[in-house]
Amino acid sequence: MDRHEEAVMQLLTANGETFVAPKYEVADGWQCPAFVALRPARREVCVVEVSASGYPLALVNRINERVERWYGPLLAQLQAHGIVSPDWGVSCLVFVRYDQIAWLKERIKDLSGVHVLSLEQASSPWNWDDAVWTPDIDFAREEIPQRGAKAGGLTH
Repeated sequence: MDRHEEAVMQLLTANGETFVAPKYEVADGWQCPAFVALRPARREVCVVEVSASGYPLALVNRINERVERWYGPLLAQLQAHGIVSPDWGVSCLVFVRYDQIAWLKERIKDLSGVHVLSLEQASSPWNWDDAVWTPDIDFAREEIPQRGAKAGGLTH
């Protein structure tokens, strides 16, 4: 696990309710995502990817194939083990460099359920707003609340 993945893991678990499994093998022969995160209170499974690359083309391909390659096999595995039930939702959290967010979003065929966040914000716990440390944190808003930031504003 590299330092960027460690920072994202700290962010994901700061709320005290999220469990993460790093490099969880979803399906044979397919690259493991950085994490699979479970949020029981929200009945949510998140496939999490982290990239500090200046040109994350391989990441685009994995995200575009997420439903067949990750979601289907992952939910089947977790349901078979009794970890989740069929009513749980699934999404994809992607942490990339701030300067790569727009580039990445332009190349994803279907952004539904894909939430792209700033790796720089994830790596700066001293700037996190108090909301990050609560179960109320909502990664689907695609921003990590920052101290002193105006509502809806994005700082990097």
